[in-house]
Amino acid sequence: MAKIVVITDSSSALPQSLRNSFSIIEVAIPILFGQETFLGGQDITSIAQLVTMMGEKKELPTTSQPSPAQWEMALNQAKDAGYDEAVIITLSSGISGAFQTAKLVSEGYEGLNRVEVVDSKLVNMGQAAQALLAAKLSKEEATMDDILAKLADFRTHMGVRFVVNDISHLKRTGRLSRGQALIGGLLNIKPILNFDIEGDGKIGAVGKARKMSGAKDLIQEAFEAYLAKVDFPVRAYVIDGNNQKLGDKWSKDFTSKYPAVSFERAEMDPVIGVHTGDGAMALIWTKDYQSYSK
Repeated sequence: MAKIVVITDSSSALPQSLRNSFSIIEVAIPILFGQETFLGGQDITSIAQLVTMMGEKKELPTTSQPSPAQWEMALNQAKDAGYDEAVIITLSSGISGAFQTAKLVSEGYEGLNRVEVVDSKLVNMGQAAQALLAAKLSKEEATMDDILAKLADFRTHMGVRFVVNDISHLKRTGRLSRGQALIGGLLNIKPILNFDIEGDGKIGAVGKARKMSGAKDLIQEAFEAYLAKVDFPVRAYVIDGNNQKLGDKWSKDFTSKYPAVSFERAEMDPVIGVHTGDGAMALIWTKDYQSYSK
């Protein structure tokens, strides 16, 4: 039976304890301040730290993708650890070239018997949940084909809504691709956004609200519409971008209203924070990855 390792990037924001528990290898995404390069999840570990650096450096950061050498180093690490195969799960190809670069590296890599690259079509816990599912199945000695099939099914059950305080960051970094007319020219609004998981994995605007409370109501409507259609256990992630107090309140409210759903709290990673700005909030939901088995 092939020994399969899971490799992901720092956009997944997987805590080190979980990575260690499942032996998941992480590749850091670079954050750029002018000519200075910092590694997400290593040099910059939170949006709060990112915001502080923005004030100190008096400039706005951008992000890059992991280099081919970084992906090759991760594959070498897997080979040295005794793995036979690897599945790489990247952040959405709709907002990064990481998937294409990892794919190119995998096709020329000869140190493992098989390397597959999966486009998560998401970020943060939407990406992390896929990595955890793959790692869980690997521990159960599932084959690579079985892991890939279950990941494909898993993505059909995923949904996300998020809200940002300031749309200018997504526009500045070129990550907003759809629905600009919906929110263009309006001041003091909270844009409601999603990822096109079934399509190209790009970010688009799907609504707007005047206040964060109104944004929460619209996000809740989308979540309720999802719950009304499913007959399987659901896991959801309440995610804050440097707004722990509001994230805890959302989590408490959602947990009280939907007791059958398994809710988890998480933070946005600084790489995504470059594009969302400070204070963003998100809800990601999906079929519970723990309900899958070999």
